[in-house]
Amino acid sequence: MAEVADEQLPAQFLANKIVALGGEPTTQLRPVATARTNREMLEAVLAAEQQATQDSIERAKQAEELGDKGLVVQLEDIVRDESNHADETERILRDWPL
Repeated sequence: MAEVADEQLPAQFLANKIVALGGEPTTQLRPVATARTNREMLEAVLAAEQQATQDSIERAKQAEELGDKGLVVQLEDIVRDESNHADETERILRDWPL
Protein backbone atom coordinates (compact mmCIF):
# COMPACT_ATOMS: atom_id res chain seq x y z
CA MET A 1 0.00 0.00 0.00
CA ALA A 2 2.91 2.35 0.65
CA GLU A 3 4.00 1.90 -2.95
CA VAL A 4 0.58 3.00 -4.22
CA ALA A 5 0.89 6.44 -2.62
CA ASP A 6 4.42 6.77 -4.01
CA GLU A 7 3.15 6.05 -7.51
CA GLN A 8 0.22 8.48 -7.20
CA LEU A 9 2.33 11.51 -6.26
CA PRO A 10 3.83 12.11 -9.73
CA ALA A 11 0.43 11.69 -11.37
CA GLN A 12 -1.15 14.18 -8.96
CA PHE A 13 1.70 16.64 -9.48
CA LEU A 14 1.38 16.42 -13.25
CA ALA A 15 -2.40 16.79 -13.12
CA ASN A 16 -2.03 19.92 -10.97
CA LYS A 17 0.61 21.34 -13.34
CA ILE A 18 -1.63 20.73 -16.37
CA VAL A 19 -4.44 22.64 -14.64
CA ALA A 20 -2.04 25.46 -13.68
CA LEU A 21 -1.05 25.76 -17.35
CA GLY A 22 -4.71 26.03 -18.34
CA GLY A 23 -5.25 22.46 -19.50
CA GLU A 24 -7.50 19.66 -18.40
CA PRO A 25 -5.84 16.44 -17.28
CA THR A 26 -7.03 13.24 -18.90
CA THR A 27 -6.28 9.61 -18.27
CA GLN A 28 -5.40 7.35 -21.15
CA LEU A 29 -4.44 3.97 -19.80
CA ARG A 30 -2.04 1.75 -21.65
CA PRO A 31 -3.08 -1.86 -22.12
CA VAL A 32 -1.83 -4.20 -19.43
CA ALA A 33 -0.57 -7.55 -20.60
CA THR A 34 -1.96 -10.60 -18.86
CA ALA A 35 0.79 -12.39 -16.98
CA ARG A 36 0.64 -16.16 -16.65
CA THR A 37 3.52 -16.34 -14.17
CA ASN A 38 5.11 -14.17 -11.51
CA ARG A 39 8.14 -13.70 -13.74
CA GLU A 40 5.97 -12.47 -16.62
CA MET A 41 4.35 -10.03 -14.21
CA LEU A 42 7.75 -8.66 -13.17
CA GLU A 43 8.83 -8.43 -16.81
CA ALA A 44 5.68 -6.37 -17.50
CA VAL A 45 6.48 -4.18 -14.49
CA LEU A 46 10.00 -3.63 -15.85
CA ALA A 47 8.67 -2.67 -19.28
CA ALA A 48 6.19 -0.24 -17.70
CA GLU A 49 8.89 1.38 -15.56
CA GLN A 50 11.17 1.75 -18.57
CA GLN A 51 8.33 3.29 -20.59
CA ALA A 52 7.49 5.69 -17.73
CA THR A 53 11.15 6.73 -17.62
CA GLN A 54 11.20 7.46 -21.34
CA ASP A 55 7.90 9.34 -21.14
CA SER A 56 9.21 11.52 -18.32
CA ILE A 57 12.46 12.22 -20.20
CA GLU A 58 10.39 13.40 -23.17
CA ARG A 59 8.18 15.59 -20.92
CA ALA A 60 11.33 17.08 -19.32
CA LYS A 61 12.63 18.03 -22.78
CA GLN A 62 9.30 19.69 -23.55
CA ALA A 63 9.38 21.55 -20.22
CA GLU A 64 12.91 22.73 -21.01
CA GLU A 65 11.72 24.06 -24.37
CA LEU A 66 8.89 25.85 -22.52
CA GLY A 67 11.43 27.39 -20.15
CA ASP A 68 9.79 25.95 -17.04
CA LYS A 69 12.82 25.01 -14.94
CA GLY A 70 10.71 24.00 -11.93
CA LEU A 71 8.81 21.50 -14.05
CA VAL A 72 12.07 20.22 -15.54
CA VAL A 73 13.43 19.53 -12.04
CA GLN A 74 10.21 17.78 -10.96
CA LEU A 75 10.24 15.62 -14.09
CA GLU A 76 13.90 14.77 -13.58
CA ASP A 77 12.99 13.62 -10.06
CA ILE A 78 10.30 11.40 -11.58
CA VAL A 79 12.88 10.02 -14.05
CA ARG A 80 15.17 9.22 -11.11
CA ASP A 81 12.39 7.42 -9.24
CA GLU A 82 11.24 5.44 -12.28
CA SER A 83 14.83 4.49 -13.11
CA ASN A 84 15.35 3.27 -9.55
CA HIS A 85 12.15 1.20 -9.76
CA ALA A 86 13.36 -0.34 -13.04
CA ASP A 87 16.78 -1.12 -11.52
CA GLU A 88 15.15 -2.80 -8.54
CA THR A 89 12.92 -4.90 -10.78
CA GLU A 90 15.90 -5.88 -12.95
CA ARG A 91 17.75 -7.08 -9.83
CA ILE A 92 14.78 -9.19 -8.80
CA LEU A 93 14.59 -10.73 -12.28
CA ARG A 94 18.34 -11.35 -12.40
CA ASP A 95 18.18 -13.24 -9.08
CA TRP A 96 15.13 -15.25 -10.19
CA PRO A 97 13.95 -17.67 -8.86
CA LEU A 98 13.69 -16.28 -5.37
